[in-house]
Amino acid sequence: MNRTLTFLTGTSLWLLTGCLQPSTTPQTNYNTPINNTSTQPLTFHTDEHGFLHPLKSSSNLQSRNTYLDEFLLKSDMQCIHYLNEPLQSTPPQNDYTDSLYMGIADTVGTIFGIRYITETAKTVFLNNSNKNLSEEKKAYSNALSPEIKKGVEIGRRRFAKEMIKKKSLPIDKYTPENLKEDTQLYDKQCNLEYGLIEINRALKAMQASINKPSRTITAKKETIDVKVIKKKVKEATKEVQKKEIKEKSKPKKIKNHGILSI
Repeated sequence: MNRTLTFLTGTSLWLLTGCLQPSTTPQTNYNTPINNTSTQPLTFHTDEHGFLHPLKSSSNLQSRNTYLDEFLLKSDMQCIHYLNEPLQSTPPQNDYTDSLYMGIADTVGTIFGIRYITETAKTVFLNNSNKNLSEEKKAYSNALSPEIKKGVEIGRRRFAKEMIKKKSLPIDKYTPENLKEDTQLYDKQCNLEYGLIEINRALKAMQASINKPSRTITAKKETIDVKVIKKKVKEATKEVQKKEIKEKSKPKKIKNHGILSI
């Protein structure tokens, strides 16, 4: 119960405020990991060995911009390779990622009126009494894996556009040190947790459009396909439910208490 309340008061508020706010610069709160994960070491580093245009503290405007272009190109290629590695293909299982998955399932259940999705997700992601739910959690992560990786790409691409805008700034307004800080933030977003954040962002945006429909026509933005998320969350939920039914149908073992008959 306590964990449920924590989820509702913490994660839900963040999703409603943080996810729907537009990202204006690479230094926004959205690009800083939440729940104190900013203290964690970077898991991905762009390998700049062999860069044709390395960044130096003495770099002028032209060399700064040339480095920025090369960095973004090579970082993106390295990030895709990194996320496709077996050890990185599944987000870590912790309270933070649990809350992100719960947010996805809960919003899908709410938007499409499928209550059992939310209820099943609660047993997986909010149940403190059962510590052996790793297989059930994998059902969701495996189902959403392509969309999670796509979310990482979308978030990084949005961040990259803001970095590219700064190419027009003079060297004293956007120094090599400032650019280096942005590249570190860019590396930090090569993380599957950011893909989960992006899925939550897309779902909350759709929920907001349903609650407050607008006739204003806006430019189409690259985002996650919510219908695909709905389909895959339903599939994962059904897989979890089948496992639960199978576990309940197993015969219970009768313990031998060591009583001797004379």
